[in-house]
Amino acid sequence: MQQEFAESIDDFEVVFGGANTIDAEIFSKLIKDTIGLVRESAKVVDPSCFVRLEIKANEQGSFKTIIDVITKYIPDILACTSIANEVLQGFVNFLQIKKHLKGRKAKDITYNDESALIKNAENAVFEVPKNIGEAFFENNKIDQLTIQFINNVASSDRSHVSVSTKSQNIEIVSKDYHEMSQAVVENVYNTVKMEPLEVELALKKPDLLGSSKWEFVYNNKKIEASVLDKKFIGKVQEGEIRRLYAGVKVPCIMQMEYDLNSKGEIVANSDKYTVLEVTGHIIEPENKKQSELF
Repeated sequence: MQQEFAESIDDFEVVFGGANTIDAEIFSKLIKDTIGLVRESAKVVDPSCFVRLEIKANEQGSFKTIIDVITKYIPDILACTSIANEVLQGFVNFLQIKKHLKGRKAKDITYNDESALIKNAENAVFEVPKNIGEAFFENNKIDQLTIQFINNVASSDRSHVSVSTKSQNIEIVSKDYHEMSQAVVENVYNTVKMEPLEVELALKKPDLLGSSKWEFVYNNKKIEASVLDKKFIGKVQEGEIRRLYAGVKVPCIMQMEYDLNSKGEIVANSDKYTVLEVTGHIIEPENKKQSELF
């Protein structure tokens, strides 16, 4: 039975202050950083949702980029049609936390039923939703992504960068760059690598250029996986393997890893996946002929 999804769409605006043009390579890195942070927010809001970002306009006046966030999720009686907006709020909250801390570790973090109250070294308190605060401080992944974003902004000689949604706005100016490039969350977790296992992964989205991760569905959950099988990737790039579309299955040897906190508990959303080897033929849906890989 085919899974049904609902769709939520919202947009946000990123302005890189300064010249009306921007170096293409730097811009590509900034968009990649942005996507990474938005996806981390999506994992917090709804781990089962699928997120796609589309650039729909670039405008002059500094360098303004308007991006659509298209979120597909499994609908239920509690589902909120504004889930894309919630994802964007989380993304902005990550940047706001980073700016609030001014390059130093939080002095105190207090959680209640709905909120995280973050006190910085100057005793100022900033409030964010509890799940966003927990995600930011549970490991250093989001901290590192924000540092990467800020460092790329700084390297492009932009006077400021601002992010605006329908409900929130943050502006980061050049004097903030140094403070926001400092690590404020330590990685105190142990990474556990499981024994590789043979699986058939349902393909969601291939990476035909070999420059990013593939998207699969595993145990009814969307995952992103690096594919290390160079022979397979080579045949994909050379056009020898063509029948790669959503719904086919890829037999492979996959390795999973995850982080454990100091209590030996699995850190939420820390799971990572690597396809070590593609082991056989692409498996097409019923009534379709199998396509050979080799």
